[in-house]
Amino acid sequence: MKRFSVLVLVLCASFVPVSWAQQENVPRFGRHRIPGHGRFIAIQGTNGTMGRQGFSAESFAAHNTEVWDLGTYPGGTWAEAGGINDFGVAVALGDTGPNGPTHLFTIQLSGPHAPRWSDLGPTNAYEGWFAWPSIADTGLIVGYAATPVGAVHGFLWVGKHAIDLGTLADIGYTSYNNSEAAIVNKRGTLIAGGATSSSEPGAGLPVVWTLDSRTHTWKIHKLDTAGFPCGFALGVNDSGQVAGAFFDDAGTYIAALWNPIPGKEEWKAIKLPGSLDWPVVAIAGDINEKGEIVGDVLSSDWVNGYSSLWQPLDPMRRTYKLTLLPNYYNGANGDTAEGINDLGDIVGGTWDGDGTPHAARWSTKDTNLVQLLDFPGDYSVAYKVNESRIATGLYGGGACANECARAVRIH
Repeated sequence: MKRFSVLVLVLCASFVPVSWAQQENVPRFGRHRIPGHGRFIAIQGTNGTMGRQGFSAESFAAHNTEVWDLGTYPGGTWAEAGGINDFGVAVALGDTGPNGPTHLFTIQLSGPHAPRWSDLGPTNAYEGWFAWPSIADTGLIVGYAATPVGAVHGFLWVGKHAIDLGTLADIGYTSYNNSEAAIVNKRGTLIAGGATSSSEPGAGLPVVWTLDSRTHTWKIHKLDTAGFPCGFALGVNDSGQVAGAFFDDAGTYIAALWNPIPGKEEWKAIKLPGSLDWPVVAIAGDINEKGEIVGDVLSSDWVNGYSSLWQPLDPMRRTYKLTLLPNYYNGANGDTAEGINDLGDIVGGTWDGDGTPHAARWSTKDTNLVQLLDFPGDYSVAYKVNESRIATGLYGGGACANECARAVRIH
């Protein structure tokens, strides 16, 4: 099976009516596709032990003093952990029984009965890409779900109450009737994601939702695409910065940053630097409160790539430098950086020579460092990491028949 290396196959035809949802080759507005769950053909690979040579820091598997092998919801057959907030509450997607619909869950990692799963109900929307839900420190959860008319919309969950965030059609972009909420900031005041059109395949636009504190309602905004026809947003912080990418029909992806304009509900688009050796595809993802951004720089065929770190060079965060992060397996087949916290911990996956991903971490404090995280199975990826240094993600194979959720505290 071909590895859909690092970052999205996204985007262009990302949101589709739910009636199409079970078509395995329909691109989603997510980051990657990996093997494992019964929806995909499993690939075989080894965990490997060979470290990258010449590192100034250790290249062995990171030792974790705390591990939460979360498995699946009781009775379920698969689960994938998404975001985690600073109070130790994770969110996950999975099922509650064989051949059942996708459900949304929260998982409380602390307390006398931890880990404690709570079922927030079915989303009734196909999930097959790295498009996991996100949770704020306030407990607000964002993601996507099916609507009664068969579209896919971004949704906000307050407890078990789901709120439809709407689409760009609500503000005049009549054909953009699908949306996905990719991530929410810690304070629960800004949501970022994307919108697509069911009538114009290949058309995708970056969006944010802002909270009106007076009416307690959410308003959608289209972000500027800096001369490109399309774009999407994947990261957001409490400062109002938004990270993602611009892209065009020729297959060029430019890492993007949108800085908020003070006093306005508007954002200034910035093109982040790319790599001279890998000039065609660069995608920015998660962003922390320091304005540090992680993502991927890829070959034009999306087969090889590097986890990437963009760091601001000025106090206004208008100029950035790019650092390509190392691969654990001597650059065997690329990496993906998915999450970053304010301490500078970076998590994601590093691919071995067989094209199999393994959960890994990097650090802004030593950009030569790469370590494997304590995730079992034949393959794994870490998705997000909170300020307590707890990383969440998934693994498959071994004792896990399909895909299972996991959390580890980075030592």
